[in-house]
Formats: sequence, structure tokens, C-alpha cells
Amino acid sequence: MKDSRNKFRRPKTVLRCVIFVALASILLNLHGSDTWKQVNLHYSKPLRKLRTLVSILPDGKCEWVEPTMFVGDENLFSTVLVAYPGSAKRAAFVHLEGLTELLATDDYSLNDDANNTKYAFVKTQYPHHEGRWSWGNSAGQTIYIIQNPRTALQTYMFLLHEISYSNNWLTSYNNIKNIFTTRPPVSEWEYFKRFRFYREMNSWSWHLEFWMEGGLLRDVFSHNITTPEHMEGLMSPSIYSEAELTMYKGEQTDVTPHWDKHCASYDGNTPDMSDCRPVTMASYENIIDPLKGPEEIARLAAVIKDKPGVNVTPESSWGCVWEKVVTQNATGMRTDQDRGGPSIDQYTFTKGEMVFLIDELKRLRAKYSDEMWFSAVPLAGVLVMYLDEYIADNEAYLHALQQQ
Repeated sequence: MKDSRNKFRRPKTVLRCVIFVALASILLNLHGSDTWKQVNLHYSKPLRKLRTLVSILPDGKCEWVEPTMFVGDENLFSTVLVAYPGSAKRAAFVHLEGLTELLATDDYSLNDDANNTKYAFVKTQYPHHEGRWSWGNSAGQTIYIIQNPRTALQTYMFLLHEISYSNNWLTSYNNIKNIFTTRPPVSEWEYFKRFRFYREMNSWSWHLEFWMEGGLLRDVFSHNITTPEHMEGLMSPSIYSEAELTMYKGEQTDVTPHWDKHCASYDGNTPDMSDCRPVTMASYENIIDPLKGPEEIARLAAVIKDKPGVNVTPESSWGCVWEKVVTQNATGMRTDQDRGGPSIDQYTFTKGEMVFLIDELKRLRAKYSDEMWFSAVPLAGVLVMYLDEYIADNEAYLHALQQQ
């Protein structure tokens, strides 16, 4: 029991710093070596061989072909898919790959050869500590993928279990073969919630606010505006504990709004994006829904259509793409449904947890329904629609708990 609980506890700050410095030194030494390049190559190629993309036939139907990398000297417009960890970016990027026959990458697989390899889509969880801004200024826009936080927290925890709660690239790579295969023991889920439910629920909404507001820096616990120094601590929870971060935040007064350095100009720096706010949103639940799915995919296709180097298949074939990806799973990629282990219904939430979750959703709905934010955030109306759906679903879940 003690060993299981320690998975979710944060090690001593000093020890963690020592380990971090040691790992950083090793990785820096490897970075310039052939060993590092080989590791990155081996990380990418086997995954590509498992993936197939859509090829549209003359009659409007579609078939599946082996993917190819983008080849050409012309510019390729890149889009970043952002989401809280576990929020089904996979469901979005396989559709985008199918619509364009261009491959996606993630924010941890970029390497020394990244400048010579062009990707139309980059997946990230930034600024959550599971993600990083590794694409520099090579992307021109973002798309936000949202998922009901109740199921997003479950999926995030399942992925952590499958990669052995990795906090480094090599361990994650060695456990890629395990993802989407096994749900953990229910007792492990309960331990995870005990130590991380409230932080991660706050992180879910904090992550959403960051992107909706163009990279505005906020505290993950209070959601008030914060400083770049405090934000750095929030993005490094393995070094700073919640108590340390809360104490530091409490000492701040008269905080001036700051935006992420990648999204705004400070001290003469040039931001990597002129506007970090997403150009559109899509929800995992709608993407896989038989009635709403094709319309949700059309929203994604509309914002990448006619971008440099991106050729989107004719609109008449979009329904075929959705059918292949969702109904037939022609990609061959594992999904949540492939996980073995206890039934998903056994991974429950308490009444108190559900009240907190619903209150957070209602806070966001009230905020982005307000005239000030509704006019400042282009997608506020779409976001409020999704939040209404999640509030209704989670209130039904809570009602069922109360009837037990």
C-alpha cells in the first residue's frame, strides 16, 4: 500500500532537483550524438508503419493507404492541436490526417532533424507539465480539443498507468507499446484521486482558460492572474509542491497581467504565434457521435482548408473519412475500447468530487457567458455550448450517485 501511494506523492524537492540536473546533463550529452538521433528515429518509424491514411477514389468513396511524409520545398502550414492530457487529441488528428494525407507529430518527438521534417499537425498538452512548446514558430494556428473532465481525468490516469508514471522521455518511449491496452486496478485509481483529483480538475479548467485567453497566465488553484515566475512553478510540479506554490501565490499583490512569451512580445522578443487563441474547437464526444461527428469534422476541415501545402479532400468525401475512422476503425490504431481490465463503470467519483467538478464547469460557463469575455474570446459561444452539455451529463451522474 505504501509503495502504491508513493507513486502519486511528490519526492523531496532537493532530491528531485538533483535527479533533474543529472538527467538534463545526460540528455544534453546525448543530444548532439548519433545515439540521440537513433533513439528519435526508432521512436518515430515503428509508429508510422502502423498508421494508414485516407485516399479518396474517383467515385467519392475512400480507401486506406500507407502514409508518406510531406515532400516539397514549398511552405507547409502547420496547426497545433491542444488539449488537456487524456482529452482524445488522437480522435482529432487521425481525422485531420485522413482529410489531408499528412502526418501529425507530438511535442516530444521533435528532434535535431525537425527543421528538415515538416508536419501539418502538432499535438500538445502545453502548458500542462505533460507538454512542452517544442515547435518554435513553425505553426500558424491552434485548435482546441475538449473532453468531459470526468472522463478526461480517467483517460489521463489510465495513460499514466500504462507508461509507468513516467517523468522522462526514455521511460515513456519504452512503454509506448502499452498505451490503450490496460486499465489499472480500481484501488490505484482511488489512490490517484486522493492525491491529484482536485489539482487535476483545476488544471483542466486552467489549461482551457490559458488557450481561450491567448496565453494569459493564471494560477492553477485560484485561477487569478499570476506572474511568469509563478507560472514556471506551476509547469514544474515535480519540483514545486502545491503548498509551496500556494504560499508563493499568497504573497503576490497587484499582479500585472502577463501572457506566455510564445504568445506575446515582452522585452523585445518576437512571439512564436501572433494569436494563440484557437481558431476552432471540437469535442471528443461529438467527434465520435454518429449524428454530430461529420459536422464536427467539417469544423476542423474548414480551418485547414486552403492553407499552404495542405490539400483537404473534397467536402463530399468527409463523411466517408469519418465512417472509416470511427465506425470501421480502419486506421488500426488502438482506442479506449481496446483497454482490458475492470469495467469503466468501476472507476467512480464521490459526491464531493462531482460537486466540485460541476461547480468548476458552472464557473467557466458563467465567465464565458459574461459580455466582456463573450466579446473577447471568439469561441466563447461554442465553448459555452460544450460546457452546457458537460454540466447536464455530470449532474445526471451526480443524481444517480445520490439515489444509491
